[in-house]
Amino acid sequence: MARRSKGEGSIFHRKDGYWTAQVGLPNGKRKTKYFKTQKEARDWLREQNQAVNEGLWVEKDNITLSDFLDRYMKDIGEHTLRPKTIESYSYLIRNHIVPEIGYVKLVQLRPDHLQALYSQKLNAGLSNRTVYYIHAVLHKTLEQALKWGLVSRNVSDLAEPPSVKRKTPVILSIEQARKLLELSAGTRYYYIYLLAISCGLREGEILGLYPSDIQNGIVRVNRAIQALPGKGLVITEPKTKNAIRQVKLPSSVIPTMQDYLDSLKPNQTFLFSTANNTPISPRNLLRHFHKMLEEMGVPKIPFHSLRHLHASILLLANVHPKTVQGRLGHSTVLLTLDTYSHLMPGMDEDAAEKISGLF
Repeated sequence: MARRSKGEGSIFHRKDGYWTAQVGLPNGKRKTKYFKTQKEARDWLREQNQAVNEGLWVEKDNITLSDFLDRYMKDIGEHTLRPKTIESYSYLIRNHIVPEIGYVKLVQLRPDHLQALYSQKLNAGLSNRTVYYIHAVLHKTLEQALKWGLVSRNVSDLAEPPSVKRKTPVILSIEQARKLLELSAGTRYYYIYLLAISCGLREGEILGLYPSDIQNGIVRVNRAIQALPGKGLVITEPKTKNAIRQVKLPSSVIPTMQDYLDSLKPNQTFLFSTANNTPISPRNLLRHFHKMLEEMGVPKIPFHSLRHLHASILLLANVHPKTVQGRLGHSTVLLTLDTYSHLMPGMDEDAAEKISGLF
């Protein structure tokens, strides 16, 4: 049995092998929970004591969904979510969730509350995709409520969000990509487009590169640039853990990028900087990209289409999807396959022909 000083709670090892953790609450009651390991019991006790000591403990029967979401964003969201994700969560919570169901006690929240919210928002003209994002925010946050012991289940698991069709990526043709490089030759944007097409880097990843991030034919992705309302350009971590990666440059691109590196000023901070030694903004990059497309007679499409082109070239060349995932920095190979599933029918036909040649 492990005891702690008064007010800190206690941990007991039961005869059945389980561990019991108890903590005293401000309302005079004691809270008890059972765990398989002593470590789990200690971690839970530490969290409970921290909540009590910091004045964050509230009797769960009185916590509203609005109160909980506010606590989630302060205690979890601001420390674990990317800046743009925080912005999106805050917008959806503030404008769509709290005004409609924020008053509901967390322990009384039911699936039909969520279902009615989704229907109301769809009837008000919100797209299926936006309502699906509302559902995603509720699911993510209520998972934390479950971990904190504030609810006994995640009611969003029992609600049905509207279906959202995955958009087929818009991809430039190889000839259009060559024309893009031809039109931008002699500018720094040429090298930006070259990295996007040859390495599949995201826009923010390219703009966040330092000159030292390219060495020995390897591009090291360690940060990204994002534009946030009211904050301007900020340096963030890449989108996911897998997005922190090393991408090998094609051999034909290495001399070109080395020439560009050799032309940079010694004190230049970013690989692609303005005259004031600040990173190029995503807005200015997109403006130049769309200008090039206009000259080519191509409708406006996202800069991300260059990343899609990189992936499609590799997949159509039968490069293993796991390799493609690594170059793109996708969190899973399933995401890679799902995103580019429209390329699979042609690959399947090619595979069938190769098998046919054996007989």
